[in-house]
Amino acid sequence: MGTLENLLVLYTGIVLVNAALSGIQWWIQRSSLHRSLTALWVGTFIALMAQGALRTGEGQILMGFAFVVLINGALAELMARVLGLRFEWKPMAAVFVVSLGLAAVLHTTGAGFAVAAIPVAFGGCFPLILVVTRVLQSIPLSSMSFSMRGLLVSSVFFVVHTADFPFLRMVEWFAPIGFTIAILIVFGLSVFAPAVVLEIVTEKQTRFQAEMSVAHRIQTKILPSNPKLSGLELAAYMKPADEVGGDYYDVYEIGDYSWILLGDVTGHGLSSGLVMLMAQSIITSILHTRADITPGELNHLANAILHENLQRLCDDRTMTIIALCRQGNSRQFRFSGMHDDIYVYRAATKHVDIVHVEQVPHGLGLLNEFDLKDFGEEMLNLGDGDLLLLSTDGITEAAAGGDYKKGMFEEGRVVEFLKAHASEPVARIKERLVEDLQTFTGGVYHDDVTFLLVRATA
Repeated sequence: MGTLENLLVLYTGIVLVNAALSGIQWWIQRSSLHRSLTALWVGTFIALMAQGALRTGEGQILMGFAFVVLINGALAELMARVLGLRFEWKPMAAVFVVSLGLAAVLHTTGAGFAVAAIPVAFGGCFPLILVVTRVLQSIPLSSMSFSMRGLLVSSVFFVVHTADFPFLRMVEWFAPIGFTIAILIVFGLSVFAPAVVLEIVTEKQTRFQAEMSVAHRIQTKILPSNPKLSGLELAAYMKPADEVGGDYYDVYEIGDYSWILLGDVTGHGLSSGLVMLMAQSIITSILHTRADITPGELNHLANAILHENLQRLCDDRTMTIIALCRQGNSRQFRFSGMHDDIYVYRAATKHVDIVHVEQVPHGLGLLNEFDLKDFGEEMLNLGDGDLLLLSTDGITEAAAGGDYKKGMFEEGRVVEFLKAHASEPVARIKERLVEDLQTFTGGVYHDDVTFLLVRATA
């Protein structure tokens, strides 16, 4: 093969490798930036094939050259996306169509190749000219990263190389030089374009992790890490499946009333965590306004407010909840909710009672069509040494070795655990339950895990 053919093979190889790599990254990352990068290299390959196929006669050469708009448009869109600039396809497409029409008229009237090719060159690189001009006008070079400056310089050279086509395409001796310049430009794009995308993606991931860390800190700090209520021994634990979870617990002693609450928002992650914080704020506000409210009234009112908020968000998420309340130092709790069962270890009989929590017709936030009378209540008494376990389904539905096919922790294992360890201090019971879950799951959790241990002290 001659020099020109070798350069063409090299050019094609660079384009195909970049198209494949960017496509793989797009498939893995599902990122709009990687999509734009893939569009750049696919557009470059299409333009290359079109110019290779349409090369017999000036009319075909002009048609093949028009495909350069795919490269310019994709590169301009990538730069605009990276720098946060608006990218408007319609006016750019309109300029390109008008340019093609003008070129066709000039070609048919015999104006000459160079004259007819000038409108095509202008229309083809107009998107990139516009974006580069906006970048230079609005963003100081000193504020750009090295990769961004490299991408900008490569883009400028690409515009210049596109602009020389009308004058040098038909100069035979310039063909190897033209391909060499094109290869250098493509090589620059293959270095700087992925580097810029990587910078932006990394920056976004870093910022997201920082925001998630803040959300995690807010969630963990707003809930009591060492809850205390007179006459009761308490221990609490919460482990989100992600950095932010949808589980909720809280303990209040307001005036003569004590409250213990535990809930679970549908799903897990940031969205569920935000709903959980919303619910916590709603419940806290209600209790501090009406400390003597009953659990049924609390759930009814909290449901109405949460439902309205979720409707505004167009979110159909719900929250299961159990609310227990006592007056003074009584061991008698009034409770109401729709949640997983409560486990009560009776010290006198060494038996575990399973108390169903289904006094509320649905999870909070789902509907707002039931009256207060539909939010029922029941009573629960604790004797000396009795141990109460409130938990979310993250415990009973914890997967063996992280694989649901191997089984789940389930209720029976919880009951046997309480029988074996209920006489120990609640802090130690908490440690043991966490250890058992860790061993059972192999450290792989698919849902948030939260529980509260409450023992009546003598």
